[in-house]
Amino acid sequence: MTSSETENVVPRRGVLRTAATATGAAVAATVAVTAATAAPASASNGDPVKLGQENAGTGRTTLRSAAPGGASTLEVANPDGVHLRLQPGGNTSTVPGAFLPTFGGFSIVGTDPGTGAVQQRHAFTAQNATMPVPVPPTRVLDTRTAAGRSRLLAGQDEIDSSGRAIANAFLVVHLGGIVEYGDGLLGNITVANTAGAGFATVWGRGETPTSSTINWWAAGQLLSNGYMTQIGPWDETYPDVVAIYVKSPTVVILDVTALLVYVPEQSLIGSTALRSASAGARQQRLEQVRNNLPASRTNSRPQR
Repeated sequence: MTSSETENVVPRRGVLRTAATATGAAVAATVAVTAATAAPASASNGDPVKLGQENAGTGRTTLRSAAPGGASTLEVANPDGVHLRLQPGGNTSTVPGAFLPTFGGFSIVGTDPGTGAVQQRHAFTAQNATMPVPVPPTRVLDTRTAAGRSRLLAGQDEIDSSGRAIANAFLVVHLGGIVEYGDGLLGNITVANTAGAGFATVWGRGETPTSSTINWWAAGQLLSNGYMTQIGPWDETYPDVVAIYVKSPTVVILDVTALLVYVPEQSLIGSTALRSASAGARQQRLEQVRNNLPASRTNSRPQR
């Protein structure tokens, strides 16, 4: 092999296929590989990667392809199971371009453009991070009208005749039709016709926080403030809610402007380009999200 040759290197330990059913597969478009039942392979560079068993060689296997039209050097497909499984571990590498599975997700090795130092960076995935999805500004609460209070699951009886939440009111607003199994949201809270000094707190999970989201200091004020908070569960029917504690009487208006989600399909409003064109595929991704939510998201409903 000369220095001008282009190589794509795949560690033999990282290429596993646990559910091989085919009698052979094309590797590097030239080598026919038959599922084997012998002892783990420990072949020299260039020997085939065997299906149906662990490949435990001490070296590495290089895959080269001259397939025309930009065709893949390696394709892994399994209609009945996982396509490729990378075993996580405390892996480290100093080779730029290395892609490593870790217990927290994935890491990628690259070179710092300024210093040239090789660095290993953690990649964010739906397992360890959320993404912000802007949505059209949507009003989910306005205590002044019956329609504005239609999303209240708690606090309907804590609104006075002038449309103000009473002192120490506990309001719970459901987000059905806006998000499914979301992690958080961003928006604005507005208070109006305040009766005196007070504050309000917006939160999504657990007991009422000791901090405030918006403060006012006199009667008759009209104020607003931005917020970012978690989304919590109420029950199986309403898995996405946000709560508001009101210290002293005031009109409360709550708007949503963005969502924090694991996958775009969780957003139910806004651009349809963010969501899968296939209803079946979208439902499958939502099931995956729901089945992997942390206990703090599924069991911690907001409390007064």
